[in-house]
Amino acid sequence: MTLKGERSILSVSAFVLIVILLAGALPLGPLPPLSSFLNPSNGIWSPNLNSISLIPQNFTLKQNGRVASLTVLIDPNGFIRIASNETWAVYYEQGYLSAKYRLEQMDLMRRTAEGNLSQILGPSELGSDEFYRSLEMYQVAGQIVDNLSKTSLAYIAVSEYTKGVNAYISSLTPESMPLLFKLLQYTPQPWRMEDTYTIQQLLTWMLSGSENPLYFNYALQKMPENILQSFYPAYPASVQHPIVPESLNPSIYSEKGNLQNLSLYSPSASIDDPPVPSTQGFQMEGSNEAKSNAMLASISWFLMELSPEEFTLPSFVDLGSNNWAVSSNLTGNGALLANDPHLGITVPPIWLGFQLVAPNLNVVGVSFPGAPGVILGHNPFIAWGATDAMIQVTYFYKELLNPSNPDQYMHDGAWTNFEILNESIPVKGEKAVSFQVKRAINGVIIPGWNGTIALDWTGLYPSDELGAILSLDYSTTVLQASSVLSHFKVGIQNWAVADRQGNVGIFSYGLYPIISKGNPRGVLPGTGSYDWVGFIPLSQQPSLYDPKNGFVFSANQIQVSRGYPYYIGWDYESGYRADQIYSMLSSMNNFTVSTMEQIQLSVHDYSTNIFLPVLLNALSHSNFYSTPEYRALLSWNGDMNINSTAATIYYFWLGAYLNDTFLPWLDYYGITPSEGLYHYSFFLGPDSIYHGPLIEDLANWTQNYPNISWFNDPLNGEHRNATTVMILAFNETIHKLQSNLGQFSSSWDWGAVHKRLATSFFGLQTLSTKPLPAGGDSNTPNAAYGLISAEGPSWRQITDTSHPLLSLGIYPGGINENSLSRYYANTVGDWNSGMYYTLIPTDIPSVFYYQYVEGVLP
Repeated sequence: MTLKGERSILSVSAFVLIVILLAGALPLGPLPPLSSFLNPSNGIWSPNLNSISLIPQNFTLKQNGRVASLTVLIDPNGFIRIASNETWAVYYEQGYLSAKYRLEQMDLMRRTAEGNLSQILGPSELGSDEFYRSLEMYQVAGQIVDNLSKTSLAYIAVSEYTKGVNAYISSLTPESMPLLFKLLQYTPQPWRMEDTYTIQQLLTWMLSGSENPLYFNYALQKMPENILQSFYPAYPASVQHPIVPESLNPSIYSEKGNLQNLSLYSPSASIDDPPVPSTQGFQMEGSNEAKSNAMLASISWFLMELSPEEFTLPSFVDLGSNNWAVSSNLTGNGALLANDPHLGITVPPIWLGFQLVAPNLNVVGVSFPGAPGVILGHNPFIAWGATDAMIQVTYFYKELLNPSNPDQYMHDGAWTNFEILNESIPVKGEKAVSFQVKRAINGVIIPGWNGTIALDWTGLYPSDELGAILSLDYSTTVLQASSVLSHFKVGIQNWAVADRQGNVGIFSYGLYPIISKGNPRGVLPGTGSYDWVGFIPLSQQPSLYDPKNGFVFSANQIQVSRGYPYYIGWDYESGYRADQIYSMLSSMNNFTVSTMEQIQLSVHDYSTNIFLPVLLNALSHSNFYSTPEYRALLSWNGDMNINSTAATIYYFWLGAYLNDTFLPWLDYYGITPSEGLYHYSFFLGPDSIYHGPLIEDLANWTQNYPNISWFNDPLNGEHRNATTVMILAFNETIHKLQSNLGQFSSSWDWGAVHKRLATSFFGLQTLSTKPLPAGGDSNTPNAAYGLISAEGPSWRQITDTSHPLLSLGIYPGGINENSLSRYYANTVGDWNSGMYYTLIPTDIPSVFYYQYVEGVLP
């Protein structure tokens, strides 16, 4: 299991369901006997569809002597609108309706974070439960709740949200119980405030936790320093457009940091016996992703459904995101903002849309089920969006255990006792399993590494990210938002903000650990000399406010220019999405919502600007000169459109070129799959992540050093150059495509081999959506990762702060987690087609225009 904790949630597919229907009354795995499964009063066929009324509902809510009037409107485009004259009532009703439409999702998320999946799914989930219990998510959540002032906005919002969730849970009957609980034969437990913060911990882990140092440690141990410096420079060698370049904010470059004291090319500790990563690698050879996915058009979807497959929880892992904001200097009016976070595309979606109206509040956007407020969106005054900052906030330490007492470790020259938490993990159908969580000064001991590797993560210490988000909903200027976001500590994001005065900013605030020596890219000794010594001061953290170029943007590229004095990480996105966005922002004038859409939906792969000209030049001197494949590339503009054959050729060629260049070297130095080969961007990771350090090297060498010795094959001593390897890769690509798709024809169109779908959040493959032909790839602003893409823009937002009522947005899926509802996946097609919805329509009750229209009261 990887440290992301991507373990199965529910190993049930169409095959299993068919077997149940044919097998009779015997229970199968976690499922009940057929007799109860098909019971007409409380089984799968019960009439509870969580039907949705689209008519506005007006009612009164009474609670402990308090009375509030409420207006609720649910629209078919994925948004629940709640308005009240009392703030507490809005959050209460948000909790109630979140549970009504997403209780199964909320319960599985809290169980995952708490380490309680085995209780409902059996012993197969013990690995996941042990890992998440090691991260002490529930304990940290409890500390956060204990630290809340009962008069704070966070306490009011979360406590009222909790009451609303429990009101819905209390209303459930055997007939109305959601399907998942019937399938697994358990009743959802009451919601606690700690559950909301436990989900916060889960989300911040998945947006910031990384096992990269564990596996990069093998490169540090096996490769000589000259190879490491050439293949894995601490700062990318290719052209970069940093999020906060020195030219736009020189003040954060002025301090003396820790970077000069670190040894970034030398291992600090040795580790052994790595667990095998669970993700699948990108390869061109054999029966692999390229072959199986390219044949999708000729394989029955129904037959694919009959292959049971373990489902993992990738939904909240940030694969990449885009945001940018343009100031009044470039619009002539208010500022514009766009955001599209790239997360898992699931049904039910990972987002739930809300408009919340209360005194001094009118906010619209999306939130995670289980959390009150709006996380990404806009109010009448500002708009905001986020991308993953890609900062290293997980550090690993090799502990020296006392041979005579395994409950002690060496720290600062003395044997030190671990803090030990004794856990009992309930397991369905079996006895509870005892499990110890051990915590050292420099982190928690993680399972699977011989009990000697400690992980230190900023999320191991209580902080209230949700409280910052709730306050952001009320902010009215970019500077006010910046102040609020300074309290967002874990899961560091690049927060782009725009206000109606025309100001813009981007703020990457949070806890940036500082160590005084060693190599944080690998595993550090746990002796005490390499522990965190503090955090980068807020004034030195990357941020921009109203830069002179008129825009801010981020796409998971490197944060800072060369010369930034602190170490903050090194494995960023390659920057091709950033390059394309920067190119468009720099070349346009008089920005409008339409031009923001044009950027957000762009399927131009900027890597073609680098690699395509040199490839065409190489092919023009080869046997491919007169082929239709060459002619297709020659007339191509680099857009990954669904009807482009050149896009397909280029996609597979680029992967082959990368592999043919670097795989011989990784093989030569003995990097194996169990040590991360094909699983991480620095070791030829899968398509969704391989555009990292190695492709940056390849771009630099291809453009500037085509005869560099790294193109040679160390396995056989063959001398090669860029042209040699490009032609080799092209020959392999054409052979593979012809073998899998036949001779060059429209069957090679990008849309024939590249598709999007929304996968079932619960792992029921029959409940996933049908794949749709899709443009884009992992390098395009309109990103679609992998050949059968279930990751991409999970929420698209465009806001014109001078006309906020015209703001646009869409997320794929629907409100209802019940697959029998018409609002289960109703927006997926529009989303895939690049459509947007008006976030605050014109035909809704007037109360929802509060603060937009004078005289309207909540």
